[in-house]
Amino acid sequence: NYPGDKLLNISMNEKGLTLIEIVITIVMLVVLVAVLAYIFRVILISWSSQETRAGSDINLDRAMEEMSRDLREANQAQSANDEIRFKQGQNTYSIYYLYNMNDSYPPNFSQASYQIRKDTLSGGINGAFTYGQGQIIATDVLAPPVSDLSFGSNLITLDLSIKRNDETVRARTLVKPRNL
Repeated sequence: NYPGDKLLNISMNEKGLTLIEIVITIVMLVVLVAVLAYIFRVILISWSSQETRAGSDINLDRAMEEMSRDLREANQAQSANDEIRFKQGQNTYSIYYLYNMNDSYPPNFSQASYQIRKDTLSGGINGAFTYGQGQIIATDVLAPPVSDLSFGSNLITLDLSIKRNDETVRARTLVKPRNL
């Protein structure tokens, strides 16, 4: 018996972690963290997408409600070039039109998105307005023929699609002016 044999027997009988066990544990922890990070990322993307869609819905609903209310009370209306001209009350003439700063009037609708604006007409229903002026009603509106502002058969068509990021929301309604 050599003194080294006792040390060898003692170290062989002691319990402990081997290098392979440590490596397997680290790999399992890395995989678990990666899976949790992926799930968290998917949840954040979904939440962000829903937030964008909700904002678009609110913007579109507000625009459709305001436009419908004004046009329902119109005494006179006409449309051309995806704009609606109308008379409110005794002598107030207004216009809803699509605007993009990269287009001139009348727009050729070559841009990806537009604003819907409301402005006052000077000189009656066929009067003038300044393209780019007026109150912004909605933003990120897709260009015609996807979106449509038109008037025919005593019904005004409001068909609007709004796109933000990868989310597109569409609303369509027909408005019958009460005073025509």
